Amino acid sequence: MRNWNLLCISLMVLGGSTIAVSPALASELSAETKTFTSSDPLAQSVDLEEPLTDFQTLNADANGMEQVTSVSQLTDVKPTDWAFQALQSLVERYGCIVGYPDRTYRGNRSLTRYEFAAGLNACLDKVQELITAATADLVRKEDLVVVQRLQEEFAVELATLQGRVDTLEVRTATLEKQQFSTTTKLAGNAIFSVADIFGADGGSKNQAVFQARANLNFNTSFNGYDLLFVSLYAGNVPLFPIGGFRLPSTTAGGLPVNSAEGALDVAFGGNTDNRLQMLGTGYVFPISPTAQVFVVGGNTALFALVPTVNPLLDDKGMGTGAISLFGQRNAIYALGAAGAGAGINWQFGKQFIFSGAYIADGFGANNPDAGSGLFNGGYTAFGQITWNPSARFSLAATYTNTYFAPGRFGFNYNGLPLEGTAVANTLAGQTRLAPGPLFNPSPVITNSYGVQASYQFSPAFVVSGWFGATYARLIGDGDGTILNYALTLAFPDLGKRGNLLGFVIGAEPYLTDFDGGNPKSFKTDIPFHLEGFYRYQINDRISLTPGVIVLTAPNQDASNGVDVIANLRMTVMF
Repeated sequence: MRNWNLLCISLMVLGGSTIAVSPALASELSAETKTFTSSDPLAQSVDLEEPLTDFQTLNADANGMEQVTSVSQLTDVKPTDWAFQALQSLVERYGCIVGYPDRTYRGNRSLTRYEFAAGLNACLDKVQELITAATADLVRKEDLVVVQRLQEEFAVELATLQGRVDTLEVRTATLEKQQFSTTTKLAGNAIFSVADIFGADGGSKNQAVFQARANLNFNTSFNGYDLLFVSLYAGNVPLFPIGGFRLPSTTAGGLPVNSAEGALDVAFGGNTDNRLQMLGTGYVFPISPTAQVFVVGGNTALFALVPTVNPLLDDKGMGTGAISLFGQRNAIYALGAAGAGAGINWQFGKQFIFSGAYIADGFGANNPDAGSGLFNGGYTAFGQITWNPSARFSLAATYTNTYFAPGRFGFNYNGLPLEGTAVANTLAGQTRLAPGPLFNPSPVITNSYGVQASYQFSPAFVVSGWFGATYARLIGDGDGTILNYALTLAFPDLGKRGNLLGFVIGAEPYLTDFDGGNPKSFKTDIPFHLEGFYRYQINDRISLTPGVIVLTAPNQDASNGVDVIANLRMTVMF
C-alpha cells in the first residue's frame, strides 16, 4: 500500500493539490516545447476514466488554499454511512485526510467507492507509518479492527487503485530514466522548401531547388520565470541570384553582386552546407513584475526578443509565417541587430512597453583585436516604444543606431545580405561583404527610424504594416537614404483551424539617393514585393505552405523585368 497518500493527493480526492504553470515563458521562442496530451502513448497507456467514471477535476483556483483535517468538515460526504463514521474517527485521531476550508470536497457529490478507497489508503499509510516507526502503542487495537473491516469491504477498489498506481510508477520511472534533463526541454523545427524562379531576369539564371533548414532549441528554466536558450541550426540554402550588377575586381568581367530580394524564410541564418552551427544563446529573466532583461551571445537576432508588431506573419524563424524574410518584419530589424549584448523589455503603465538593447556584431564581439570586441567594433543600439491601447491594436516606434566595420554593411542580421536590393546593400557598389583592395575600406554608420502598426478587425482578419527609413553614411565619403515599407493582410483559421492566408504588398530596402563618394550608376525604380501564401495545417506539428512572390523591378531597375518565385514549404515542429 506504499505511495497511496501520494495517489490521494495526485487525484485530489480528498485534498487540494493542483499544478500551477507560470505564464512567464508563454511568449518566448514561440515556443514549441513537447508536452504530453491525451493523444500521446504515455497518456493513453493508463486509462483513468474507468472505473473512476464519476471523478471530476477540481478547479485550479483551489491551489494555494489552506487545508483542514476533519472529515466532518467535508460537507459533501454523507455523515450517516458507517464507513464515513469509521473513517471520520480514523482521520480525527491520525489526521490522514485533508479537505478545503470552505467545507467542500469540490466534487459536488458524495464520494464514489474508489475515491473513498483512496482516502482510506491515506489512513492505512498513516497507521503503517506509526507501526514502522515503533510507535505502535499510539494505534488503538479497536482502530486496527475497523481498518481491517474497511479493507475487506473495499478490497476490490483498493486492488484496482493499487494496480493503476503501480502502472503509473513504472511509466514515471521510465520517464525519469530516459529524460534528457529535469530543467531543459528541446523545441525544434525542420523546414523543407522547393522553389523555382521565373522571369526575364532571374529565370534564365536559376534552376528549381530543394532546400532545407533545421533548428534545435534547448530551453531551460530554473524557476519557471526565466529562460536560458541555446539555438543550433543547419541548412543548405544559397540565395537565388537575382538582378544585381558587377563590381570592379581582378576577375574577368568583374565581381557579381546579386540582389537579396525575395529571399525565402528558410534562408535565415545563411547557408551552412548542412553543418550544424550555433546560431545564438541567451538568458532571459525578470528583474521586477514589469521588467525583463535579456543577455545574449553568439549571433542572436534581436527581433526574436522584442515586439515587431506583425502578428501571424512574423514567425520568429519557425517557418510558419510569411514565406519571405521581408514579409515578416520591418527591414530595419535586419540592420546589424544580431550578436552579443544585453537589453530590456519594460512595461510602464498598462499600455506601453519600452525595449532597449546594445548588441555587438556577433562576428567581432569575441575578438580582442583592435577594431573589434564588445565596444570597439560593429554594434547596434536599439530603442523602441510599443503602445498597446487594446488587445486588438498595437503601434510601435523604433530607432536604431548601427556601426558597421568595413565589409559588414547590409540588411543582413550581421551575416549574408538577406533583404533588399544589391544597390542598397552595397551603397551603389561602394562597399560589400568581405572587402577587398578595390573596395572602399571605410566603415558605415546608419540611423534608422521605423513605425509599425497592427489592427485586428476581427478574429479572422488582421492588418499590419510598417515604414522604415535608413540614413547611411559611408564615413569620409558620402550619405545615402534607404527606404522600405509594406502592408500585410492575415486571415487566420481560413478553411480550418490553424490555417493562415497571408498577403504582403511593399517595397524591399532600396537606395533612393547617395550624395558624395563614388557610387556606381543606379536606377531608383521602386522594387515592389508582392507576396501571397496559404498555410495549411495538416496537424498540430506539420504544415504545408504554397506561396508566390512577385518582384516588379529587381535591383530597383524596371528594365530587369518581372521575376516570380514559386515556393512550397513544409514545416515540421517537434
